[in-house]
Amino acid sequence: MFASSAETGVMEVGGTSGTGSSSSSSGNNGGGSSSNSAGAGGSIELLCPPSGSSSISGSASFSSNSGASGSSSQTHSTAVSSATDRSNNNGNNHNPSLQLNGNGSSNTRQHSSGSNSRQHSSSSSSGSSNSNSSNISPPPSSSSRSNNNNNHSGNIISGFCSTIWRSATFGSATPVINPLPAVLINPKIMESSSDSCSLSSTTTPEVGLADQQRNMAGGAQDQSEDQSQTFLGATELDDELIKQLPKEVLLRVFSYLDVVSLCRCAQVCKYWNVLALDGSSWQKINLFDFQRDIEGPVIENISQRCRGFLKSLSLRGCQSVGDQSVRTLANHCHNIEHLDLSDCKKITDISTQSISRYCSKLTAINLHSCSNITDNSLKYLSDGCPNLMEINVSWCHLISENGVEALARGCVKLRKFSSKGCKQINDNAIMCLAKYCPDLMVLNIHSCETITDSSIRQLAANCHKLQKLCVSKCADLTDLTLLSLSQHNHLLNTLEVSGCRNFTDIGFQALGRNCKYLERMDLEECSQITDLTLAHLATGCPSLEKLTLSHCELITDDGIRHLTTGSCAAEILSVLELDNCPLITDRTLEHLVSCHNLQRIELFDCQLITRTAIRKLKNHLPNIKVHAYFAPGTPPAVTSGHRPRYCRCCEIL
Repeated sequence: MFASSAETGVMEVGGTSGTGSSSSSSGNNGGGSSSNSAGAGGSIELLCPPSGSSSISGSASFSSNSGASGSSSQTHSTAVSSATDRSNNNGNNHNPSLQLNGNGSSNTRQHSSGSNSRQHSSSSSSGSSNSNSSNISPPPSSSSRSNNNNNHSGNIISGFCSTIWRSATFGSATPVINPLPAVLINPKIMESSSDSCSLSSTTTPEVGLADQQRNMAGGAQDQSEDQSQTFLGATELDDELIKQLPKEVLLRVFSYLDVVSLCRCAQVCKYWNVLALDGSSWQKINLFDFQRDIEGPVIENISQRCRGFLKSLSLRGCQSVGDQSVRTLANHCHNIEHLDLSDCKKITDISTQSISRYCSKLTAINLHSCSNITDNSLKYLSDGCPNLMEINVSWCHLISENGVEALARGCVKLRKFSSKGCKQINDNAIMCLAKYCPDLMVLNIHSCETITDSSIRQLAANCHKLQKLCVSKCADLTDLTLLSLSQHNHLLNTLEVSGCRNFTDIGFQALGRNCKYLERMDLEECSQITDLTLAHLATGCPSLEKLTLSHCELITDDGIRHLTTGSCAAEILSVLELDNCPLITDRTLEHLVSCHNLQRIELFDCQLITRTAIRKLKNHLPNIKVHAYFAPGTPPAVTSGHRPRYCRCCEIL
């Protein structure tokens, strides 16, 4: 089914380079066993097609012993029941328990030497034939025939789903043959056989037992030989059942599988290989788990395989991917909408130029930490991707106000813009976003140190849909920013102002009065706020879930008491960070007992918090996680005696 590795060019994806193999064998006892061998757990191979071919193959090997006789025997019995239903529909089979080939015809071994080998004497043969004739069922009526057809369809679908589960879980659909022949499972036949054996006076018990054991082993061996095996041990019965379902239904099922499961299913049989590697099953691909092993040819193969089906691709952390791979991707996958290239260090403006030329339907792109990206990339995207709604250029140090202005003019549908760590982003860039992108909902300008109140006030006035704003480390902002946000942006739910030391209680009082939907607030290092801020937030923000007050040195136990008496405290507040709040004492933990939904609290370097108070808090809230650190006490000063020349560490050295 697969070409050799020399023809296809095997690209390994995963943690190890070992490939997996699967084998099935039948023992003399008539039982079947299945074993999966792998070099190591969790390796995946993407087989690249030869030149001029449009197909790739996928394989996977995962060390698992779960596909042994315990779980596969149940699957085998399911397949037998499906065959039995079909034999009942035909009405031609005398003994359903003997039918294992699944094609509607009776097993020839029932009337040939196979049945004669189970005879211990002439009397036992006649007794056995009588029991078989007594099991003949009359032709089914029309109502029973319709019921059997419904059961048959249900068995096909259930058998296919169970086979899908076995393949995706164990990497194999191998059934395990029952160690006893099917003829011995029928209790009537066992009874008649025992009666006929007891009527025989010429055969000793020892000889009869030995013959029976040999015949049992021989019958099971013939039975296992009749079940033709396809790739990785899937029987022809399963293959025929699956082929009866429409291809559209099968492709729909495969579309819910991830990359690993699809590669496993591609090994089951030739038909599954075609289905699993069909482009419609690869509409959303995330290769982050294999970032260290993804090379350029793998991306090019995926692009040629998926073509117009691919809509979402994540190459986050795939540092071996370069401009050539992205160019091939853009040439073949014109319908891609979401593209994540974060931490792809080799990506340059050439990649974004190809994307803008061929991928006009792009709505979201992530270029986080792509340090070679410049303003030209933003200009290319503004020209070729008018539907762009999300872009992340955080830590792209070459991005400036010129690129942001070009992007804002061309992508007026922009909803999310993140430029964290871009030092060249200034007020002019933010004003362009506010002017041309009125639907902006998320803005992250963390560490853009030149931002002032003027640009944020214009942003607040023009972008009324703003919901998330991060201006952390923008140290020049004042309360005028908070007043503008409280006046125009009532839908604000996340506000991060860490390191904005000029904010005071006046600004947060306005926010607490007008922004009722605030859920997350980061006020770390807002050193001028006091307990009054907590009182306003407690009364005005009933949906507050996470609050960070680290390094707010003026916060005391009274502020926490105000917070716990608010409408958000009892059932909503889940995370509270109080690192380096020197005025916090054990009374704070006593107030927090009423916060039943509190899941985590940070108390690093809160010197007035004791272990006893933490223990009491955990008794009342057993699921809470308390992160605290107790620094060792300061050693007493030496008041008398000569100061040693060397410390203890120096003496040891």
